[in-house]
Amino acid sequence: MKVLVIEDEFISRVKLQKILSRYGECHIAVNGEEMMAAFVQAHEENEPYDLLTVDIRLPDITGQEIVRRIRDWEKSHHVVDEDKEVKILMVTAMSDGKNIMASFKEGCEGYVVKPFDFNKIADALARMGIHPPYR
Repeated sequence: MKVLVIEDEFISRVKLQKILSRYGECHIAVNGEEMMAAFVQAHEENEPYDLLTVDIRLPDITGQEIVRRIRDWEKSHHVVDEDKEVKILMVTAMSDGKNIMASFKEGCEGYVVKPFDFNKIADALARMGIHPPYR
């Protein structure tokens, strides 16, 4: 599995990378521009990401806008099969119903409120059908 973490806060970024490295190859983007470049490049190299974790508050874009751009890009490039679409997990301090509903409306499949730990992330991923590989 290939994962891209979009997180501008250093401690959360490191923690997510450590947790998600158990699931597979894990890359980092600190803003929306970097994320979009990495996402498109991965598709161009025919090695797309399987999972994105997205923070709602980023310096240049909201998490909901990231989800919208990803879903629009997938539609415009005919990535419409659910098995081929990237899974998106919001990991954010925003716990209000408005942000949660807006995130799911745009197309995320899971939502975790900070602070988080391995179990919180693993539970959310399991609900999305993603399980760590057994070693």
